[in-house]
Amino acid sequence: MRILWLAHRDPLNPRAGGAERTIFEVCVRLVKKGHKVILLTSGWKNSTSMENLNGIEIHRFGRNIAPHLVLPVFLLKYHYDLVVNDLGHAVPWISSTVLKKYNIAFFRHLHARSLPGQVNPLLAKIITAIEKYYFIIYHNTVFVTESTTSKNDLLKLGIKENKIIINPPGVDLNLFHPSAKTQYPTLVYFGGMRKYKRPQESLFLLNSLLERIKSVDLFIIGVGSEEPSLRELACELSLTDHAIFKGRVSDTELSNIVASAWLNVHTSVTEGWGLSILEASAAGTPTVAYDVPGVKDVIEDGKNGIKIMDGDRKGLSDAAFSILSNLKTWRASSVEVASKYSWDKTAEIWENLIKKQPTVNIKD
Repeated sequence: MRILWLAHRDPLNPRAGGAERTIFEVCVRLVKKGHKVILLTSGWKNSTSMENLNGIEIHRFGRNIAPHLVLPVFLLKYHYDLVVNDLGHAVPWISSTVLKKYNIAFFRHLHARSLPGQVNPLLAKIITAIEKYYFIIYHNTVFVTESTTSKNDLLKLGIKENKIIINPPGVDLNLFHPSAKTQYPTLVYFGGMRKYKRPQESLFLLNSLLERIKSVDLFIIGVGSEEPSLRELACELSLTDHAIFKGRVSDTELSNIVASAWLNVHTSVTEGWGLSILEASAAGTPTVAYDVPGVKDVIEDGKNGIKIMDGDRKGLSDAAFSILSNLKTWRASSVEVASKYSWDKTAEIWENLIKKQPTVNIKD
């Protein structure tokens, strides 16, 4: 089948994250099964307008709104059996529904939770209002989402339950797997450098643990808008000898750091699915996290981590200290949780759904 996948970023974008990882892993497998996948997306400075990534045909246009403007041309000029509307960045792809194409909406998470502090208040209100009309914009369209919390958000937005399919992401077990831990306790944070990810919480946790543990370091991986303030906070808290900023690293270096760490820290306001938590689990590294939407599903308390009431820094520190004091009991159970997930399973659910077209648009 010929599939047009609409997304605001592609896997090679410098700002790519977990959402783009899912696009890559699913689409590569669809291509291997004989499907043609065209990814329509935006670009960045000095990016190429076209690129082939492991068989995925990428078309980039401008920034932000540009792909929306060229979408009608794509839909009218070329034939597609299916259009995947990836809602990873809130703004809906209206042209595909207006032109009556066969659509699947890929809902990552409710942006109303993550927008405050990221965009100006007016824009946040506009996008939040748009989300409330998904049930009209995507009337009679199947929604794919990754967690039960996101499913519940869709139900609250007026999407009928029989049009919602939960399909969690997988994990690359060849990349993320257990290896030797560091000699002394180390933490890793690789949950993202945007405001709603709250990376500063990892430094507050480190500061608290240093009052209880003689030697502990925190590896901070990634780049983004919050990095400068994070570095300033590390100085203010006198943590420069213990907070190690690694910046952007290769997949191999990332997996090595995650596997060697004793504990993963996840402090986001919300997630569609905490992919980094699953990757840490596969590497035998448990997680402490705030109990927020999207994290509820991926952490099985007592097995691959501990969830703490949102904002409870003391509770987070106590949970971290507990795990660091009994690490051996957590490694095997963390790997066991991760073994339940695979990208092959995720892609298989997508392909089964795709094969149902055009009957996938369930009638009321």
